[in-house]
Amino acid sequence: MKLFRKVIAITLLLISFVYNQVNTEAIRGNNLLPGIHHNLELDFAYISGNTEILNLNGSYRADYVSNSNWHGFFVWKYDRAFAFEKSKEDFTYKGFGHLRATKPIKSHIYFEGFAQKEFNHFIDLENRELAGGGFRVNPFNQLYLGLGIMSETEKYQYKPNSQNFTKSTNYLNYSHKLFEILELQNILYYQFKLEEPGVYRILWDGKLTFSGAKNISFHINCHYRYDLESGNPNYFEISNGLGFQF
Repeated sequence: MKLFRKVIAITLLLISFVYNQVNTEAIRGNNLLPGIHHNLELDFAYISGNTEILNLNGSYRADYVSNSNWHGFFVWKYDRAFAFEKSKEDFTYKGFGHLRATKPIKSHIYFEGFAQKEFNHFIDLENRELAGGGFRVNPFNQLYLGLGIMSETEKYQYKPNSQNFTKSTNYLNYSHKLFEILELQNILYYQFKLEEPGVYRILWDGKLTFSGAKNISFHINCHYRYDLESGNPNYFEISNGLGFQF
């Protein structure tokens, strides 16, 4: 019975909470007013059945817009899910930090640099670190295309050594206001190893945001990842929560 309960719990978590690589374009802000801007989001999920599971998810971001012509942001996300048993066994334990700066070089063309750190114990990812840069193009309103290169280091718990490689990272970001209070955003990433172009990763993020009272919003997020290098290449997540702007 205890084994059955754990199987049910893990299955629910795979449907609801699991993802490996974070789609960093999805966390980009669009506030271009000079100064520092903060955003805090808190999500909470409770599952009750054969096993009681609590999931806590939070994120913080700071955007900085200079009085000149560059801007940047820092994001930190944390997610933990555990069962209400004596041992409080972790089903999900992951964190993610990302720093990015962008500077325009021509009309509708930008240069950007970034650095990132991530861990995810559920899929045995002990550490991932990357740094790189590239170009961002804005051909028309609400559509952005990106082309870049990055150096990536990964360390998994089941592998004795870290892996180091260089990747091409490319994205498409499009958002659309459905009504005054509804916004839909779709972001697609395509990444591949330069030495092995057939080894690739696809990331998709969809987000629907409903703006209600002043400085408060409700959001629904969908995440999908396909990674040829992973033991289980397909991951899907759906979540919802509240956003606070201050």
